[in-house]
Amino acid sequence: MHRIAAQGCSLAAAGLLATAGFAATPAAAPVPSSAAAPVISANPVATLAEVETAVRAWAAAWSARDVERYLAAYAPDFTPARSQTRERWEADRRTRITGKSRISVGIEGLVISIQGTSASAEFRQVYRADALTETDRKTLELQRVGTRWLIRKESSAGN
Repeated sequence: MHRIAAQGCSLAAAGLLATAGFAATPAAAPVPSSAAAPVISANPVATLAEVETAVRAWAAAWSARDVERYLAAYAPDFTPARSQTRERWEADRRTRITGKSRISVGIEGLVISIQGTSASAEFRQVYRADALTETDRKTLELQRVGTRWLIRKESSAGN
């Protein structure tokens, strides 16, 4: 498992590998290649950067009120909380996002953990929309799907 903190900077920034206390685990046994197998970067810092990019693109889409791009950040097997169906959850998200005149989603203190084709992104989310401001701890569980990292599960806890 690789774990690194990405706090307000790109993971690909020069010197990050040495200053982040990064420790790589031994490489796994080779796996036969197939057309369906996800492509994982041999460079752990590059993989971390891909996950960070996916998380920040999700927040940017939400902030831009771009519902299609926002929903595209979720894996086909994403399971909404509170026993909602995927269809009901998407309809609710569309209404809530398009119903706001402005949205800003900030990510602070991002910590990413990766194990194989799964990743976890933990951060403080600062959400501002119209007259509402909320700060929560958020965890996104992501899965590598083809060449993309997609959200399979999300959870939050108010601060």
